[in-house]
Amino acid sequence: MQLANSCRLNPENTNIQFMREISGSPASSIFEITYDNVTYALKLYHDNGDPGLTERGRDLNRYRCELKAYMNLLRHGVCDRGFVPYFYGYIDRLDPSTFQPALRHFTHDKLHPSAILLEYLPAAESLNCVNYSTALYNTAIEGMKEIHNAHVHHRDIYPKNILLSEGGSKKRLVWVDFDVSTTFNSTGPEEEKYSKYEEELVVGCGKALALTSFLARGPKTRSSPEYEVLLNMALPKLQKPAFGQYMLD
Repeated sequence: MQLANSCRLNPENTNIQFMREISGSPASSIFEITYDNVTYALKLYHDNGDPGLTERGRDLNRYRCELKAYMNLLRHGVCDRGFVPYFYGYIDRLDPSTFQPALRHFTHDKLHPSAILLEYLPAAESLNCVNYSTALYNTAIEGMKEIHNAHVHHRDIYPKNILLSEGGSKKRLVWVDFDVSTTFNSTGPEEEKYSKYEEELVVGCGKALALTSFLARGPKTRSSPEYEVLLNMALPKLQKPAFGQYMLD
């Protein structure tokens, strides 16, 4: 798709076809769509007025947060390297009445939804103890470092925000859901400190997944020496460091 330098898209309504809703929440919905006969993921955000900023200046508008994050990720090459879905652009406002019944949940919002257009990941599911792989999880660790190098803090480090896509013959882990993320212009001591905190959380999630994946094999695993090793590795990481002021403000 040819994009303008600003990544703002002005599609003709006839060029968009909504195929199915992939997921939905009170804040947003993700759809599989075709745009000019190519399949994409379109994330639309409910808009009932701008929530503004916290007292410490953190943006509470999920659309703005995610758009800023993907603009950074695209500019720094993180999308090209496959650690996050590729970002194709954004739509400032989309009239939900034009796309019924697909956008019926948006018709009673105060304002028309805005949207971002992303790479569609076939056969994708959130990372869990069943599909976990230690070798593959290293990609998630590396990916978070790349995200930080793009001056983005994710701020929602959970396995549900790591997607495993098995399209074709290659498995791929990607980070998603940047709607509570923050961006920064340069890396100072505070930014570096929070980046390290997030990277520790990613490692901790991996160790917890490794333990639960091991236990899922059956009851006899608890008597295995490997169980004690994994338990000792995982437990210290299950408690988040004292960064409450960053998580809440």
